[in-house]
Amino acid sequence: MRFSTVILAVLVLASCGGDKNNKADQFYKKGQYEEAVEAYNKTIETNPTDITSLYNRGRAHEELDHFTEAEQDFLKILEIDPKHLNANLSLSKLYYRQESYSKAVIFADRALELNENSAQGHFLVARAKHQLGYVDSALESYSLAININREYGEAYLYRGALRVHKKQSKSACEDFAKAVNLDVAEAKAIQKKYCK
Repeated sequence: MRFSTVILAVLVLASCGGDKNNKADQFYKKGQYEEAVEAYNKTIETNPTDITSLYNRGRAHEELDHFTEAEQDFLKILEIDPKHLNANLSLSKLYYRQESYSKAVIFADRALELNENSAQGHFLVARAKHQLGYVDSALESYSLAININREYGEAYLYRGALRVHKKQSKSACEDFAKAVNLDVAEAKAIQKKYCK
């Protein structure tokens, strides 16, 4: 009798934890990021190594422009699981946004060590190297992102921008046309400016 009571208690506790996460996820999907953070906090209080909740809370912090808190969550994940692909990618994006381009490259490279076929990883390396002035290396990384994902509109747009810089106008205009076809917001204006 006691064994079945213990099993029942475990199932009830597990389902409660799931409800908390589900509630937090619902807040996140609705754009209610402050409420999502509070709900994730409750889950993390009872399970500080819950990687999913830490990651989702970090994403909610990003949406609120709480970059220090987001960074702490993503770094905590990497303490628990150094091979967490999305935490590495998220740190790369975060550091890029903060104009810490060298750090952005480091974390994107770590993501690529985990998955060399990550189009986003190659794109993030390209964006950071682009800002650091490594034009040829950035161009190569944009191309790698596109080779993995032919629908990566932003990669076409930024590769096109680099090609304009390198005075490769025909190739640049081809990239801008692809970005336009993939509905990248600013692509039409850029195409109009550089391509006749």
